[in-house]
Amino acid sequence: MFQCAVSWQRGARWCRQLRKSDRAKMEFWDDAVVKNTPPTIEDIYRSPGHLIRRCQQISASVFADELGEFGLTPVQYASLLAIRDRPDIDQRSLGRMIAIDRSTIGTVMKGLEDRELITRTTPPNNLRIKVMRVTERGESLLIKSVNAIANVQKRLLAPLCPEDQKTLLRLLSQVVDVNNSQSRAPLEIKKEP
Repeated sequence: MFQCAVSWQRGARWCRQLRKSDRAKMEFWDDAVVKNTPPTIEDIYRSPGHLIRRCQQISASVFADELGEFGLTPVQYASLLAIRDRPDIDQRSLGRMIAIDRSTIGTVMKGLEDRELITRTTPPNNLRIKVMRVTERGESLLIKSVNAIANVQKRLLAPLCPEDQKTLLRLLSQVVDVNNSQSRAPLEIKKEP
């Protein structure tokens, strides 16, 4: 709790500094201002792409800090959850479900299988695919990592008050949902019947 309060205070201080220096304005990115002049590095620091990339870097670092003892990457963790929730899912469907390209998903599945966290089998009715299930060992790892994954989310959002946390998640979801089709591996969520 104390760490959250300290982080929130740092975040609030940073916001005040941002306002004081007038960095919150995105003047360069305003169509009325853009001319034939390249942006400055300060413009880049305020750009959505840069900020999203930095958030992803920070998220990956926090994930590694919290889940390092489990030896899981964010993609492996998402894969385990999806396979657990959809037993006998095939690799192609899994890739669409967690927005990972086909070449990457095969490598991820091999790693999980080598660690005996999942099984991959070829169903007799379709010899061209492999379907997956989480093993007891994989389920045990998911259970043991519950607090660690919760800590990742808490640490990432700690600089924000609860209302701002909800706003950030809502806005990020909107950006992702609207731009999903522009991804190299679009997310395709299918509801179970």
